[in-house]
Amino acid sequence: MRALVGRVRWRMTLWYSLSIALIYLVFAGCVFLTFRYGCIAESRLRLNSALTLVTSALAKTPDRMASIESDFPACNFYVAANRRVLYASTGWAATGIAIPVGIDSGGYAFRASASGRHYAIRETNIRLDGRPLRVGIAEDDQQTFENLERLWVVLLFSLPGLLLVSLPGGYWLAGRLLSPMDAMARKAKEITADDLSQRLTVGTQGDEFDRLACVFNETFDRLEDSFKRMRRFTGDASHELRTPLAVIRSMGENALKGPRDAVIYEDAIGGMLEETDRMTRLLEGLLTLTRAESERLPLVFDAVRLGEVSLNVVNCLRVLAEEKAQTLACHEEAELNVVLDKATFEQALINLVANAIQYTQAGGEITVRVRACPERGALVEVDDNGPGIAAEHRERIFERFYRIDEARSRAAGGSGLGLAIARWAIGLNGGTVDVEAKPDQGSIFRIALPSR
Repeated sequence: MRALVGRVRWRMTLWYSLSIALIYLVFAGCVFLTFRYGCIAESRLRLNSALTLVTSALAKTPDRMASIESDFPACNFYVAANRRVLYASTGWAATGIAIPVGIDSGGYAFRASASGRHYAIRETNIRLDGRPLRVGIAEDDQQTFENLERLWVVLLFSLPGLLLVSLPGGYWLAGRLLSPMDAMARKAKEITADDLSQRLTVGTQGDEFDRLACVFNETFDRLEDSFKRMRRFTGDASHELRTPLAVIRSMGENALKGPRDAVIYEDAIGGMLEETDRMTRLLEGLLTLTRAESERLPLVFDAVRLGEVSLNVVNCLRVLAEEKAQTLACHEEAELNVVLDKATFEQALINLVANAIQYTQAGGEITVRVRACPERGALVEVDDNGPGIAAEHRERIFERFYRIDEARSRAAGGSGLGLAIARWAIGLNGGTVDVEAKPDQGSIFRIALPSR
């Protein structure tokens, strides 16, 4: 994790430095172009003024061009007619620039003389005494050229210095930004499967790192809960399997120690088969819950009539109730249609009704009731007049392997998984299940499903 943070830190540093460099280059280009444009604009203003002075003087004294040069000694100009130079000032001759210059459509140009100096040139066409003339003005622009060159060099060579400053600055800034991530990485290393109780520190800024720490803590909460349930499940399963295995071993050893009597062997084998059957039911329940948690069960949701499904379950289990002389009935108080996976819902209802049959005394009454509830939707109630369930056990009875009376539950052959499977199956169909104690005696297991 530290290596990853280190690489991210360097990437952030490089991106920061490149961004600064790009911003600087754009800024330097804008500064250079703005300065250059200003220099060109000022140069053109001076050239236009000088050209106006020369053309005005020519209009007044067309035959005294030499006197114009003496009146305006700073002006480097020439006058030509049909590509024939009529007059070129001493300053123009010193530039060494050929006539005509051949400038752009706007009448401006920049030329370098033989000596290497740079000049700004302005030319225009005039008519003097009916004769077309071409007048040109040149201004020494060497200082402006050198200023632009120095500015470009300064701007260009400032970039490495800027990078030298931005790299350590960006590295330090990236370190400050990623320090919460580094702290989370160190803390996360301390959280192991043996100690999942520790959590990452959540700051008070409410920024992205705090939200990331919250997400990690929620993940650790789920992992801790999963590990606890796995350990509890493993311990409970081991305990549940240990008992029938010990019984089978004990029966086999006693049968071998005693006289070789067919009746004794028959009793031992019968007891082993009962314990094997109990282990089979236990393992089937464990496999069902394992497939449920891995979400590998194929589900088919269809619209069904809830009363019809409930009646089918009651008819399947009626023989178990008759063995204990119990009354098992189904009442459909309202015709309700729901969308559910029929197989899983039937399994849940079978477990609830079988549980009621198992723990209700002989001659008791069990009623499966289907009715509508405006607040909770479609309800299926399994009502019995058995011994009831104490308040401290009502929520825990849906836990795996939880038994109110260990000895009584084992004698009845229960695995402690029926109600856990029922709650899972009903939740899979979008419903809930709870238990309510009746005022007199008995319990009501209530399934609530969303109605169509």
